[in-house]
Amino acid sequence: MSGREIHLRLGKAQVGHRFYIGKAVAYVQRSEEIAKDLRDRIIRGEIGPGQRLVERDLADWYAISRTPIREAVKILAAEGLVVLRPNRGAEVAALDGETAQHLFKVIAELEALAARELSERMTGAILAELEARHAEMRAHFEARALNPYFVANSAIHDLIIAECGNPILIEAHGRLMMRVRQGRHMALLDESRWIEAVDEHEQLMTALRRHDPPAAAGIWRRHLLNSGNALARSSSV
Repeated sequence: MSGREIHLRLGKAQVGHRFYIGKAVAYVQRSEEIAKDLRDRIIRGEIGPGQRLVERDLADWYAISRTPIREAVKILAAEGLVVLRPNRGAEVAALDGETAQHLFKVIAELEALAARELSERMTGAILAELEARHAEMRAHFEARALNPYFVANSAIHDLIIAECGNPILIEAHGRLMMRVRQGRHMALLDESRWIEAVDEHEQLMTALRRHDPPAAAGIWRRHLLNSGNALARSSSV
């Protein structure tokens, strides 16, 4: 690690304990913040599939006891991002091609239904918020800034789910959301898929502006299925 000081920021705020590991500075607070940081790193691919999460190493990095590390890993395991293996401990879950296709078939139906129901109950305020998030996403795409793009992209998906008005759908989607987010980020590493995905977002916005529920559902289903297929192809390479 270089001699420069590094700040690890969890969320938007600097929270928890300040500590030094060599020349690094990090901020952590309990298992939820540790889980969030590890989750973000897994989704972005900084911690790859199959990589072990060793409690001792993580406790050293976060300068905290193993108990909150253990709890953070349990949170990630419940989300499907981490697998707990006998005699090996925790490791980042892999998304093989077959699993990716099964996962995205399910999420495509859920998000298509959410898009349909949102379109049926669309308000001017929700559409304005979607327009703002879409414009932000487009700007990051034009700059080819993948991580900020993905944050804005995920905010659009999240808003569609949150405002669909169907609490059972929201609950079911929440159980799969993190693995899907990991897969969508991986799929966007393919430039051609990234371009295609932006066009699909444009088509969704057109359908929502027209208050066309069938069209909104159709494009959003295709959008998620295409992401699953792109991920499956990349996993088989």
